[in-house]
Amino acid sequence: TPTAADAAGLKFTRMVIQESLRLYPPAWTMSRVALEDDCIGGYAIPAGTNLMLSPYIVQRNAAYWPNPEGFDPARFENFDTGKQTADTYFPFGGGPRRCIGEHFAVMEMSLVLAMITQKFRLDLIPGQNVQPVPKISLRPSKAVQMSVNRVDHPRYH
Repeated sequence: TPTAADAAGLKFTRMVIQESLRLYPPAWTMSRVALEDDCIGGYAIPAGTNLMLSPYIVQRNAAYWPNPEGFDPARFENFDTGKQTADTYFPFGGGPRRCIGEHFAVMEMSLVLAMITQKFRLDLIPGQNVQPVPKISLRPSKAVQMSVNRVDHPRYH
């Protein structure tokens, strides 16, 4: 059973989580207020303008992400290089308002995912069409039905 001390060594598990958060960030949109006049892409942004930012859209932009709709955890193997920056991957927000629980959340997700996948295989039941619904947080449109099977491991025989 992995512990908090093991979390840093769960590299592939962390990559799977990062890729999941890239495609389906729980906070799919957030707002910020322009503190001063600016110009973005030729558009004047007066101070005080409320701007909406969407990790869901930016993190699926082909200009920054090859095969943006595909699930590919390997893209996070060398995340610190290339075009991806804090401006193109921000499932926990950014700047001074970045989620203070980010590191704990990723550690917790890593440990739970590692514990589950050590003992079980989860498969989507065929025939489902799972669609994201953007409410306060991004969530599936209906209950996701999965089959749960014990991993074939000598310890369980």
